[in-house]
Amino acid sequence: MIAKISLIALYLLAPAGVLYACRKVKILGKLGVVLTLYILGVIVANIGIFPSVAEARAELLSFQESVSEVLIPLALPMMLFGCDFKRFKLGESLGALVVGVVAVAALVVGGYMLCGEHLGDEGAKMGAALAGQYTGGAGNLAAIKQMVGLSTENFVMLSTCNLIVSFFYLMFLMGGGVALARRIVGGRGRKVQSTVVEAEIDENPYRDFAKRGVLVQLLKILGASVVVMGISVAVATVVGGESGISMVALILTITTISLLMTLHKEVRSWDKSYDAGMYLIYIFCFVMATMADLKSIDWEQSVYILVFQAVIVFGSLFATILAARLFRIDADTAVITSNTLINSPICVPMIAATMKNRDVIVVGITNGLAGYAVGNYLGYLIYTLLNFL
Repeated sequence: MIAKISLIALYLLAPAGVLYACRKVKILGKLGVVLTLYILGVIVANIGIFPSVAEARAELLSFQESVSEVLIPLALPMMLFGCDFKRFKLGESLGALVVGVVAVAALVVGGYMLCGEHLGDEGAKMGAALAGQYTGGAGNLAAIKQMVGLSTENFVMLSTCNLIVSFFYLMFLMGGGVALARRIVGGRGRKVQSTVVEAEIDENPYRDFAKRGVLVQLLKILGASVVVMGISVAVATVVGGESGISMVALILTITTISLLMTLHKEVRSWDKSYDAGMYLIYIFCFVMATMADLKSIDWEQSVYILVFQAVIVFGSLFATILAARLFRIDADTAVITSNTLINSPICVPMIAATMKNRDVIVVGITNGLAGYAVGNYLGYLIYTLLNFL
């Protein structure tokens, strides 16, 4: 119990320490809060302070997963309360979704042609699973595993390698990828809106959180978010039935209720809701990073799987960006769509913060939900295609 309390305290305080460090240390300021938290978390996870005994390690991972599963449903309403939904453009968002899905499908086929002979007898099944993973997330990956009969061993290997590739994908976006995308697109489409997320390293949005008036607002925000999460979990549980909570229903319900709540004048006046939600995202990033056990990875066996996944992830990103220039889709919409397909809607807020553009949150979540819907179909189609190659 004491160990868990200490771990929770670490999770709560680490983002505050990193926020402070990013304002004081120039190189950390350039890395950004999220990337610094990821690096710190990986270091903490692999310096030997966590238990190495199998049973204790499994218990720790279960606790970490439980913490991470609570943070996102609680943070999303807070993030959504602070968005301006009048700026949502259906045409551009749908175009980016189509481009993103086609890019993933094309790069799965291309990556398979490059690495397929090194993937073993289940190469086509891996390609199908990754097509689902990179359009619909882990839920689709698990569903396609059952659909095509992918072995548990290869399923675990895909999941482990995905953590590594996705980590470097996020590092790239937060370390200059967004700026590069904006240069490639060349200013076509919508420019970054004036309602932006303030850069946490230039200005401390948390400096007045201890003031009485702000604390009252934060309690209201927290209470509203807990209610939204509670209702959404109940709905998702009913929809999921015997299979458990439906993630699609959960995110969709959270988004819908939060959208409706923004119609209320008082909710629109909560100017600290976005920053409060972002702090929970910071905690989530740190928690996920502390789950990375680098010693457990068989690097020799996984090298071709890593290459296969890297081709899909980074290839589809650049294909989406280039297509955005061709079809006059703005860079932020293209990048946030690629991110939500590759990493699911849970990573949308952190990239929106990197962009300093909170308007893209709705685009990311909406396209991510659509990706959930098409992922299983795409995976099976890819499996059928790869068996002919």
